[in-house]
Amino acid sequence: MSDIDILYAKDLERLQSLLLSIDRPGSYCAHGRIYAPMPTVAVEGAGTLSFPVPVAQIRALLAASEPAPYGRGTETILDTSVRNCRQIDAGRIRLGGGGWEGTLAGILDEVTAGIGCPAGRLEAELYKLLIYEPGGFFSEHRDTEKTDGMIATLSITLPASGAGGELVVRHAGEETTIEMNAAEPSELAYAAFYADCSHEVLPVRRGHRLSLVFNLRVRPDDTETPRAAPDYREDVKRVGEALRVWSTGTEYSEKIVWILDHDYTEAGLSFDTLKNNDRAVADVLAPAAERSGCELHAAILNVWEEGIPDYEASYTPYWDYGEPGDDDLEMGEVLETMHTLDHWVAPDGARPEFGEHPLKDGEVLPSGVLDGIEPDEHLVHEATGNAGATIERTYRHAVLVVWPGAGTLEMLAGHGITGAAAWVVRQVDRDMERAGELIPRLIDLWPAGPKGTGRARRTSKARAAVLRLLGRVGEPEPALRFLHEIVLPGYDGTENAGLAPVLIMTGPRDGAAFLSGLVASRFPTNPGGILTLLRRMEKTEEPEWDEVCREAVRAVFLASTEAQKTGATTPPEGGKRRGRRRMNARAASDLLILASRFGLADEAERGAVALSRDPGPITPERGLPTVLATLSAEPGLRESAAYRILWQRAAEALLTRSGRPPEEPADWVIAAELRCGCVHCADLLAFCRDPAARVGRFPLRADLRGHLHGVINRHKLDMTHETERKGRPYTLVCTKTRASHERRLKEYAGDVKEMASLVALAPAGSARSDVRATCRQLRQAVAAGE
Repeated sequence: MSDIDILYAKDLERLQSLLLSIDRPGSYCAHGRIYAPMPTVAVEGAGTLSFPVPVAQIRALLAASEPAPYGRGTETILDTSVRNCRQIDAGRIRLGGGGWEGTLAGILDEVTAGIGCPAGRLEAELYKLLIYEPGGFFSEHRDTEKTDGMIATLSITLPASGAGGELVVRHAGEETTIEMNAAEPSELAYAAFYADCSHEVLPVRRGHRLSLVFNLRVRPDDTETPRAAPDYREDVKRVGEALRVWSTGTEYSEKIVWILDHDYTEAGLSFDTLKNNDRAVADVLAPAAERSGCELHAAILNVWEEGIPDYEASYTPYWDYGEPGDDDLEMGEVLETMHTLDHWVAPDGARPEFGEHPLKDGEVLPSGVLDGIEPDEHLVHEATGNAGATIERTYRHAVLVVWPGAGTLEMLAGHGITGAAAWVVRQVDRDMERAGELIPRLIDLWPAGPKGTGRARRTSKARAAVLRLLGRVGEPEPALRFLHEIVLPGYDGTENAGLAPVLIMTGPRDGAAFLSGLVASRFPTNPGGILTLLRRMEKTEEPEWDEVCREAVRAVFLASTEAQKTGATTPPEGGKRRGRRRMNARAASDLLILASRFGLADEAERGAVALSRDPGPITPERGLPTVLATLSAEPGLRESAAYRILWQRAAEALLTRSGRPPEEPADWVIAAELRCGCVHCADLLAFCRDPAARVGRFPLRADLRGHLHGVINRHKLDMTHETERKGRPYTLVCTKTRASHERRLKEYAGDVKEMASLVALAPAGSARSDVRATCRQLRQAVAAGE
């Protein structure tokens, strides 16, 4: 295999040597056999087992079992050429017995020490009972992580007569062959190995092998579970000094990326689940980084490469036929690469949203560790046209990442403000005294851009997180700076939950100034967000905010009127003009409720008149009834002039459209105006206007049939069209339908429902003759439609 195109760190030989020399506890697998009290094993359909398990019970187990599949990617496959054994799920097995708990605990103690896990924190979860018959085997494979926190697999062989079926475990160039047979009545053979180890079960030569398979998990740490760890104090001191020298030097890489020995999934990567060698390095790096002022996280390194195949290097003397297959092709010249770090994990288990960070030259240790490794994905793209064949390879590896703590904020901000904001929130939550230092620095690093630009909008998640932090900090000065410099230019409404308490914390005067600027600059493009914010603000119990909210609502009415006059917002300096966003039903309801609560009846009436004349997306037939249903639940609003205006407009629109049921079509005429003047469209138009013709036939070549297809679809003509493939040219057969009438009937049924609802929503406390007359018309229309 070709080496990954990565430049390793230079001038860090001492740090590399120190980390490689750390005393590493445990191995990739542990095994042994014990003579101890046996478990009581009761299997549904086979009864309670005797030991050694007699042939008659083995037959019963086989009858109660099913073929064991194996996983390949996302697939589960049954293939006896790869896996030939049978299984019984844990749900059908009961393990017990007076001495079993102590027996299993003894095995776990041995396994814990053997694979280098923290003492007392390893627990076993029964997964399956596997039954191997003569000839049974399982080809080389790796186990998937079947449960949260799983790090390894434990196999315990029950006493039964047999031979063969050895377990072979491989990792990092090493191999261990384990004899797994147990024949004595009180004998158990066991083996445990990390989940990323490849392993196979050799064929059973004679008799049977019965294995209880467990998933091994690491329990979360707690004060009642002491951890017996090696004494790394001297290692921590030496590594800490090496990190201090590196981080305070005049020239140093942005970060150090240490490649871990074992494989981990994105979900399974944590400091708690690191395996022997990796755990030892992390146990030293964590305190060493802290004492040297550095930050430490785990992450996933993703390497993507695209290049040209090297066909000559891909041939080997062992091949005596054909060309090499796709999996055998070596990478020649590398055309493009991308190296990134993501899926970050902190030592305490937190998963900060740092996003993707590029891996730079000279950051990877230990030197040469990735040379010759196999890719996780290998794709060959065949030659097309003038482009030759290419190879695409993807590698994924878990790493530990160290960087100087003093430059953390700047480093994270350089790769995305969301990650930088998440880090600041985390640091200040740990130590509130750091708020005065970190929040101003974060604001200084926030990406600048004209008001309303896409870059500002993309940071909404970070804005919301910092607002929540500012609410907890309770300092008005940095909050006001953040509001005016960061929130105001990029506001999109997602900040509302954190914004309301921050505004209240800044006080009515400063809050009023911000709201005034927000309404003036952002209402035309985000009316719903601002009205939702004002609904939150009006719920505050502090009386001095009533006048602030009242003026903000009055400003919204003014901004709404101006937006309707201009039809678009004025573009910000250096920015593009953005079309105004009209109020939806919820926003209109919020505005009128706010007006009612703050005594702005005149503004509400003028707003209702404007809305009835130009409702935008709030259609009179559907949108206004929705608004009215919301307003009717608000005390006093059904008596208001604004409510009556909207109700009357909705009723008029529905009566105009559906005061009487739709008439059945009298003929097959399709009303159509076709812009195309070609002879074929003229024939189609004549067919549409023919009151008796139901089917039209148009013998045309393929391109002309396609032309008529497009015309029919663009004009949404009430007809189906299909090609009759007989004779030459083929014939386009068009059949008229009643689609428009059917749509109208469905619309009418909906209108009748809305008219019935308007009767129930009629303005309250009003004896106006026009309202009574409209209600009478609505009832008549509803009766006609029933």
